[in-house]
Amino acid sequence: MSNPGNDGGSYPVYGSQVRRPLRVRVLQSASLVLAVAGLVLLYLYSINRDVPVVKVGEIVPTMNFATVRISGEVSRSAHLFKSGGVVFTLDDGSGEIAVLGGRVQADALKTVGKLPQRGDRVEVTGSLSVSADQESKLRMQSADRLILHRRRTAPSAVTSARIRLADITRAQDGELVTVTGTLKTIGIPRPGSNAPYVLTLEEDGAELPIIFWDDVFEGLERKLPLPGSLVSARGRVDVYQGTVQIKVREAGDLRVPAHESSGLNAVPPVRRIAEISAAQKGEMVTVDGILGEPKSISGGVIYPITDESGEMKVLFWDKQVSGEERDALESGAHLRVTAPLVVYKGTLELVPADAGGFDVEAGP
Repeated sequence: MSNPGNDGGSYPVYGSQVRRPLRVRVLQSASLVLAVAGLVLLYLYSINRDVPVVKVGEIVPTMNFATVRISGEVSRSAHLFKSGGVVFTLDDGSGEIAVLGGRVQADALKTVGKLPQRGDRVEVTGSLSVSADQESKLRMQSADRLILHRRRTAPSAVTSARIRLADITRAQDGELVTVTGTLKTIGIPRPGSNAPYVLTLEEDGAELPIIFWDDVFEGLERKLPLPGSLVSARGRVDVYQGTVQIKVREAGDLRVPAHESSGLNAVPPVRRIAEISAAQKGEMVTVDGILGEPKSISGGVIYPITDESGEMKVLFWDKQVSGEERDALESGAHLRVTAPLVVYKGTLELVPADAGGFDVEAGP
């Protein structure tokens, strides 16, 4: 039966069965290719457009969130956080700035072997973060935006000239110096704190704090020198809240000269707990007593320790004394502990820097 209106007797075809002419299909494909190419070119332009190079010393609060490039020498090697991020410090001659990256950037830098080390030259693009007190940080955009030139020569055996503690002043802020002194007190930060470790050196009546953070402590194999040791430190003069201090960025820049430390590392004599006071904060103290019931806190555990004269606290941080190293500790155990004295909210605490700071005795 024929269909009136269709002379050929066939039915018209509509929809997806209609095959477009070849010329139309070619033009559509070409349009798609051009569109994709345009997007690629736009992306390449956006990431390669001129980003201003700035000096650390010229950064001001109004530059917060600005995208900039900074070029300089790595003054503190890359440190990987447990969270997966990375941080290193650049010195461009006008000042230092911390460069931060997240897990993605850290993994990319590790994969291609581009984690910056001290002495390397680096140019990096990122977003500035400037706090109200003008402390600046640079948040890395991507690992691809970091240009790395490895230091070609081995580190020089020649260090910066040694300077007496009494001769260091605020006017030397930022200068690289080497100092030597007798370790007087030790300050250990609490977990989660941004505070540094503090070693106070003394020389001819002058005192100066030497500060460093967890990466240096790890590089020291989690062992600190004992008070009384002669310590040599190489770092930059820093003025913080009016106090002159030395920032040490590498574990190799903090050492106890072997030929000078003989006889200086003797363990302090055992003290009666009742004789210990807050005035001895930071000093190395040895006590001998019986442990009470432990109390777990964030990042560690606290034991009371009691002798015939009184009671105080012994605090073991997980990052300094692991759970395995504390296996022998239990209520009723007889412990001899040598550690820096910490005063926290009016409470006296002994905080061992490592597992070598305590011994479980057979009996009192």
